[in-house]
Amino acid sequence: MSILTKILAVLLSVFSLLLVGMVVTFVGNSNNYKASYEEQITLNAVMRGTVTEATRQYNELVKKSGELQKDLQDEILNLKAEKDLLASELRKSERLSMQYQNQANSMTSVLAGFDQSVKNLLASLNKTQKELDEARAEGIKSQKELNQMTSDLYEKIVQLQSIEAERRRLLEQKTELENRAATVGTPREIVAPVTPLPNQMASPAVAAPAGTDIKGQIVEIEGNLVTLSVGSADGVAKNMVFHVTRGDRFVCDVIITNVDINRSAGTLDLVVQQPQVNDIASTQQL
Repeated sequence: MSILTKILAVLLSVFSLLLVGMVVTFVGNSNNYKASYEEQITLNAVMRGTVTEATRQYNELVKKSGELQKDLQDEILNLKAEKDLLASELRKSERLSMQYQNQANSMTSVLAGFDQSVKNLLASLNKTQKELDEARAEGIKSQKELNQMTSDLYEKIVQLQSIEAERRRLLEQKTELENRAATVGTPREIVAPVTPLPNQMASPAVAAPAGTDIKGQIVEIEGNLVTLSVGSADGVAKNMVFHVTRGDRFVCDVIITNVDINRSAGTLDLVVQQPQVNDIASTQQL
């Protein structure tokens, strides 16, 4: 056998081995490709289903997105309308606020002026009240002095009337004695004097004895008549003057007209305030 034949035989053997390897490899690769193809078909079907589901979900999301976009647009329009309305109301409120602020400033000025006027009126009223109290106190003092002067004048008039009556009585006695002297020895009837002796007239208001303070309370008031808790047993006499006080303020005077043992009654005089039950009545002044 020649070398060439041997080389060909070897080459054929190697080629056969290579061919067998290639066939085995091809068969193995064919099986792998088929499995891969089937897997790809299955995967493709799955992907198609996934794509379909994703497409469906996407369409639903697009639809919902459109609905949401429409709702949002409607809400935006409503909010814009509400914003415009609120802006209009805000401008109106600002105008009203400025108007009210101007009115408040004006009212503040008016109130300040009114407050000053009230203060001036109160000051004037206090001054007038003080002057009135002083005038009232002066009037009470003057009235008391006038009453005292009237009482003194009344006593003087009573004394003058008594003196005048006594003078007339003495003149009548003198005339009678002269007539008797002219007709000595002629019995004549004794003629009583025309003017009688003066009787005691109505007593003026009297004061308590010096150093004596008769003090009681008002127990009853009926119109202009007042009843006191003291009477003749306490030294009260008719026409005695009691000064009624409440606290440290003068109320009025009471001139006694009726006297009992434990009670006395009199009429009001120099009334500054209306007397009340339990007011203090004293013969001494404050």
